[in-house]
Amino acid sequence: MKIGHQFGVALLATLAGCVTPATPGPQEVAAAIQKSTAAADLLFQRLSVELATALTNGGPAAAVAICKDRAPAIAAEIEAASGVDIERTALRVRSPANAPDDWEMATMRSFIARRDAGEEWAEMSATRIEGRELNWMRPIPLGGMCATCHGDPASFTQETRLALREAYPDDQATGFKPGELRGAFTARVQVP
Repeated sequence: MKIGHQFGVALLATLAGCVTPATPGPQEVAAAIQKSTAAADLLFQRLSVELATALTNGGPAAAVAICKDRAPAIAAEIEAASGVDIERTALRVRSPANAPDDWEMATMRSFIARRDAGEEWAEMSATRIEGRELNWMRPIPLGGMCATCHGDPASFTQETRLALREAYPDDQATGFKPGELRGAFTARVQVP
């Protein structure tokens, strides 16, 4: 019996060292938020450069192709390098693949309410933790460059309308005014 008890104590001690707490600690959460923020910043920077180049060299129709083809590719590259699943979503999406889940939808609505209450877009973010996964979001207000294809459809060129219709037959993402919530960056990352 004595040997069995010692074995049981040793086994419990070994298992205790292998068990990860169910809820991540504050430092782990802060690190995951920092990774999510960095991934969103990188996606924004890289996409902005490619969009500006496309607008300069090919006009709005070329920019539509960047958003459709390059944005998901850039996000996949960032995920492969960082481990952060970074995407964009919106209340009114251009592509059904970017449709928000319930939490993302509620969070974007809360961003709008916070803005209506006087908070600046740049100060906002939201997080939730499910098990060991951190979900993170930050609003994307409509900027001048994006208004070219997401603003008032009456201002679009015929070429832009055609490019949007061909690339996004179910497009809902027009009619935004500069400064309005266009969408949000959304990230998922495993917390160690």
